[in-house]
Amino acid sequence: MKTYNATYTNESPQEYPNGKVTLGSEPLEPYGTVTYHIMNWHSFDDMGASLETVQVWNPSTKRLFEIYSQDEGETFTFSQPEPYLA
Repeated sequence: MKTYNATYTNESPQEYPNGKVTLGSEPLEPYGTVTYHIMNWHSFDDMGASLETVQVWNPSTKRLFEIYSQDEGETFTFSQPEPYLA
């Protein structure tokens, strides 16, 4: 599962109005860095495990995506993580 580093335009992306998030840190993978508009942010925390589900909009392609984070928004992936069953 490919993860992307996240940088934000404002200090608290969970607060409304939502800001922007840039995924990727270098011109790489094959699309380079992309800046998305944050449309909705949902946090889930249970028994020490957290999951951030964020709806983002790409202004270039005019598409809405969901991205996921398991480290409170430091990195994101486009595929939903598998649950950890101990």
